[in-house]
Amino acid sequence: MLKVTKKLFKRSARLPLASLNYHLGNYDETIWVTGDGRSGTTWLSDLINWEGRYRVLFEPFHPTLVKEVKDFDFFQYLKADDHESSLGDFLRTVFSGRFKHFRADTSQIRLMYEGLLVKDIFSNLMIPWVHHNLPTVKKVMVIRNPFAAALSKQNKQGWTWMTDPKDFFNRTDLFNDHLHRFEKVIATVGDDFIENQILIWAIVHYVPFQTLNSQDIHIVFYEDLVSNTTQQLKTLFQYLYGEHSGTDSLLDERLLKKINRPSRTSGKASGSTLMMGKDPVNSWKNELSSQQIKQGMAILEVFGLNDIYGLGSVPNRQCLPIITRS
Repeated sequence: MLKVTKKLFKRSARLPLASLNYHLGNYDETIWVTGDGRSGTTWLSDLINWEGRYRVLFEPFHPTLVKEVKDFDFFQYLKADDHESSLGDFLRTVFSGRFKHFRADTSQIRLMYEGLLVKDIFSNLMIPWVHHNLPTVKKVMVIRNPFAAALSKQNKQGWTWMTDPKDFFNRTDLFNDHLHRFEKVIATVGDDFIENQILIWAIVHYVPFQTLNSQDIHIVFYEDLVSNTTQQLKTLFQYLYGEHSGTDSLLDERLLKKINRPSRTSGKASGSTLMMGKDPVNSWKNELSSQQIKQGMAILEVFGLNDIYGLGSVPNRQCLPIITRS
């Protein structure tokens, strides 16, 4: 009972502090970490906010846990030049720091925050709108091998995932702007969970890749973050804080100790390959069937995304459309 009371007290204390910091203008620095589910977005967000200096909004666009977006779709799409949608108003509320929510507000209790960090796994299709309408938001996208991400979701099917890519047919603007050329592959996809997740992965990455270039967003590959966390954080911090921000001083011993610590959404109960003693980068090769891999690669090829990983686990940054178009 005491633990429950303390937890409720901490939750209720966050919201007035969130409002206070908004009125004091403490959210001028806004970082947005986005990516598909099971891609390491929580881990990276925790590393960025290792000192607790930012107020964190954790998945404010979750369509089943945040009532303000309950009428929106999974991976809601918004045209970059849409100035009338209520979703645009909601995005402005979130990225200004005015939005408050018991579940989404997960920050350490702090009297004064030094910025806002928004972390979400259902918002990739809104990246172009945010880029064009809220240009000061610093955007970070985490990308993980689609087969590994799909397998991790399969290990945790009790969580909330989009599971039917045919639902994208209901999005008129999205279909007309980006998906009409892929109507056949979407319409003929089978009922295999992995195959459907690969198709969803392709769609939610294809759209921002087509509308941005490498100067518009910072890309972090999950596999690079696993294999060389320190270097990836140095590069990320240069993007967030500038070339002459004393990046090395940000990587002090307290942060380095957190690098190998699982994120809040890891653990055996979460389906984490790492916590189950498996290689989070390569285990998909042994657990997926050859047919699932063949079908998945065929889907990725249709979208022109097959060369980012190929049949391996090491990403090729030069094959990202936003790189080749820059």
